[in-house]
Amino acid sequence: MELRIDQQRCDLAERSIVIPALDLTTASDPNALREGRTLTITIPATPFNDRLLGFGRDPESATRFNASSHRATLACDEILLFEGRVVLVEASDRGYTLRIKEGGTDWAHRAALMRLNHLNIDYTSSLTPRAILESWTDESPVKFFPIHRDDYAQQSNGTDLLTPERILTVDDYHPFLHLATLVEQLFTEAGYSIESRLFSTEFFRSLYMSGAYPSRDTTAARNKMGFVARRLGAVTAEADYMGRVYADPSALYNTVGNLVESATPMAVDEDGEVVDMLYNSGHCFTEEEGRILFRPLSSVSVGFEYYLKYTTDHRILSRERLTGFDTIYIPGCGLLEATLANRYQDQRDSLRTYHQYRVVVFDHILDTRYRLLYTLDGVSNTFWAVFDTRTALVTTAEKGVCEEPKLQYWSADGLWVDYAGDWALYNGYIEECGYTEVEMRFRSPAELVTPDSPKYFDRIFFEGAEEGMSLTLDKRCSITPDFCSTPGYGSPLDFRTVAQHAIRPIELLEALAHLFDLRFLTDEASRTVRIDPAEMLYAEESEVDWREKCILDPAATLLDRSGELHEQESLGYQAGTGAVARLEADEEATFGAWSFAVESTAALEGERMRRNPLFAATLSSVGHYLNAPSARLLQVGDRDSLEEDGTNFSPRIVSYRGLVALPDGERWGAPSNGGSYPLAIFHLPPEVVEEEQQGVTLCFDDRDGVEGLHRYHEATLRNRVEGGSVEQTLRLTPAEYALLMRLEGEGVTRCSRFRLRTELGECTATLRRIGAYDPEKGVIRCTFDRVDR
Repeated sequence: MELRIDQQRCDLAERSIVIPALDLTTASDPNALREGRTLTITIPATPFNDRLLGFGRDPESATRFNASSHRATLACDEILLFEGRVVLVEASDRGYTLRIKEGGTDWAHRAALMRLNHLNIDYTSSLTPRAILESWTDESPVKFFPIHRDDYAQQSNGTDLLTPERILTVDDYHPFLHLATLVEQLFTEAGYSIESRLFSTEFFRSLYMSGAYPSRDTTAARNKMGFVARRLGAVTAEADYMGRVYADPSALYNTVGNLVESATPMAVDEDGEVVDMLYNSGHCFTEEEGRILFRPLSSVSVGFEYYLKYTTDHRILSRERLTGFDTIYIPGCGLLEATLANRYQDQRDSLRTYHQYRVVVFDHILDTRYRLLYTLDGVSNTFWAVFDTRTALVTTAEKGVCEEPKLQYWSADGLWVDYAGDWALYNGYIEECGYTEVEMRFRSPAELVTPDSPKYFDRIFFEGAEEGMSLTLDKRCSITPDFCSTPGYGSPLDFRTVAQHAIRPIELLEALAHLFDLRFLTDEASRTVRIDPAEMLYAEESEVDWREKCILDPAATLLDRSGELHEQESLGYQAGTGAVARLEADEEATFGAWSFAVESTAALEGERMRRNPLFAATLSSVGHYLNAPSARLLQVGDRDSLEEDGTNFSPRIVSYRGLVALPDGERWGAPSNGGSYPLAIFHLPPEVVEEEQQGVTLCFDDRDGVEGLHRYHEATLRNRVEGGSVEQTLRLTPAEYALLMRLEGEGVTRCSRFRLRTELGECTATLRRIGAYDPEKGVIRCTFDRVDR
């Protein structure tokens, strides 16, 4: 045996040194990998060792061995068997006692000490519609997905004639972080490379975890300076020549005055009703010379949440859009541009007999004549109507089957020519001009507001309409301060801003290990980490025949490991909240959980539920966005919780399926205003996706015909019950022992399947524990998990 410290050979008193055992089950626990294994050894107090160890026996020595880092290697016949950091534990005339620690991998230490948002992820952006739109298709590690925050359904007050048009804003999207990028960056910064079959799969690379914005307890600030301000009555104004209406009391014309009017508790509105939820702590919301403002009691960084509801005149512009007040200017935010969707259904593919329709020619040119034709009872190009305006009412024949309408125009050549522009047929009760009710909610970016420099809420205007169109501001408009300093519209973003989880990377690794039954195998020599599910780790390794190396005396020991398990082993997510909690209460079952029945009388009584240490399950539902009712949105948050601030929510994991086309007649809103939307999903049944796509689930159980994540765990559990373990004594040379430390290469590695023989027969197994090894005797007793049953 040969011991070297800092590459210098030490004097040894013992001819052979026993190498400590190595428990490979720690590979499933990233936290346990911080510990490694330790060898304690005593070397004689020789003159050479005295100098090497800084004369550790001399209390007056000017040097201290443990004042700096040292490394030791232990070899036999030039075969490296053990290496690690070495410290001096004890020094006496009998010798020097050293402790050598192998393992405790650097990446595990780093992952346990740093914060997740301290990873050096290259990401800078801003919270704008354009940045959100680009994130859906670029290679950015941060993407913004639409979400539906859990809330109580609002009932109509009975006076609304139209369903409100909800304008999507940046607050309707939440940042999600690419999991593969997070994990790969962690190991890169620690100086390791990853080898993984799982990480290279399309499924894993589609996974994202929810981010989190900066947040803090704002109770004191709200109690001291908070307010909710509302209007006391509706007000109407008409657009000027620029198509604008101003929410500015200083404007002389085309103004609705202040956006909101009062924050006085128990104020009565114009209908004689007490306005609920109003409060004004410290009288910080006030009015000076007709202008409303927020004057805090002390300097504070604050943004503001706006809820706007108004009714705008509109004119049908195209099959997708209406013209009306669709853009709002808020100081500090800039222009909030949206699109008023045309939700009227084009009826060209569903004509009915003796029914009145309104034809609209969107690109109408003055004095142009049009002719409508259709197929009537199988006769094509049957005359229907002639008109010369942008819009006209037409009625189908009293009898027969009407279909395939066609529009033509009278050309300069004196011929009827098929019209190539855009046009539509609507039900006859639909007018070209009407009105639409609009609502939107958004936050402004945080800014410093002081008693001497208050925040004014004027210089606001609405635009996008045609001159003379009217806008009616609803009495339910409100403003309230947001002391959380959460990013608002236009705020600059970086990785730290969107990853403000109070967790460390090692917690993320533990969560992924729980999901996929991962093993982390580290080769310090090559600075490589193999990360894969247990089944995937051994699946493609060649079998090694070690039957001749097995020693039958002492006899092998067969271990029934079912006694380590409960009668029912279950896997699930964090306890459900919000929509998930309500579903679980109704179904009396845990959403996304899976259970394995341990059919053994040795099993422990009862059920053990192993919940994911980080992630919660997520439901998706449709019907939340009326312009695209089939869009499946993630339901997050808990309407009954006082702990969630409405911006952040418990960590979630989802699979991003890319941009998914909406059915005909549906249209996504801002920022794309197109026929597709970004689909991020926890569970997606195959019957709701297009043919080229497949269902996907992050549930542990099989659901809707999609195989759950239990596929990564079931074989491991089944082997523990049916196969058990075997302790077998082997005769190995130092070179053969060293092979068991390898992760890759031809022949024997730590991930090999071994063919063994015992006095009772032969079996195939994988390594579970490498026992203590004495190179002098060349004998070792190892524990294997059987995989041949």
